[in-house]
Amino acid sequence: MNGSRRVGFPFENFMINPMTSWQRFFNPQFYINYNTGDVDVENNVLQQVGSYGKQLGQIIDVLDVLVARVPQNELTFQERSALAVFRTLSEQVTAAVTEVKGPRKKGVTHADIDQLIDDLQSLARSDPQAYSLLANRLQSALAAVDKE
Repeated sequence: MNGSRRVGFPFENFMINPMTSWQRFFNPQFYINYNTGDVDVENNVLQQVGSYGKQLGQIIDVLDVLVARVPQNELTFQERSALAVFRTLSEQVTAAVTEVKGPRKKGVTHADIDQLIDDLQSLARSDPQAYSLLANRLQSALAAVDKE
């Protein structure tokens, strides 16, 4: 017996095929997959490129860059909402990684500036006095850098 078995309705085309791979003993993976022909490809990608988390992290980093360059005033409400959900996801991933690895060393990005602008615009609507204080502080700091 090879250990495979087919599951009945509604999963009649779904196959459970538990496999043990000592090659990945310290990072075990469980394959629940209808397309078992890709297992070798998946393992090779994981060995050569890195974990799914690493791959997704790099994709999120690239999307952060692209999202930062999207002109917000040209987007519909639904598109802005989708970007807000993506930013939340990106922040949650960053926070989860930071919990384990500590803070990530990086410079200021377009995404950081866009987030600052969004936060300041929100503050201007909700607390104009606090916004004014922060805006003045930021303008003073930028003017000091320009003089250097």
